[in-house]
Amino acid sequence: EALTLYESIGAERKAARLRYLRDRWALPLAGDKRVTFYTSFDPRQSCGITTVGIDDIDANDLVRHLFDKHKIVTTPIKHEHVNGIRVTANTYTTIAEIDRFSRAMQSAVANGVPS
Repeated sequence: EALTLYESIGAERKAARLRYLRDRWALPLAGDKRVTFYTSFDPRQSCGITTVGIDDIDANDLVRHLFDKHKIVTTPIKHEHVNGIRVTANTYTTIAEIDRFSRAMQSAVANGVPS
């Protein structure tokens, strides 16, 4: 059934949907100098998975905050040059869900998160 659904949507339409969802939450944050995107916005280099960090907020603290306060699941990505979270929408992710995530991230940028 999953393969049938994928074939009915098509790779190009799926990729367009994932980029639309990513851009909906990411572009409002992209202009803030405290936000770092570790993933390119170039459609030849990225699609639905994005890694993003907020200056002075540990990725583990951000993941914990997003889940505890908003029930949003993300994954911390930490190593020498990256302190961010991996965000992955899916084709069935709703606009309301993306907007809720966007508001949570904008709040984290503006107000920080508990450590």
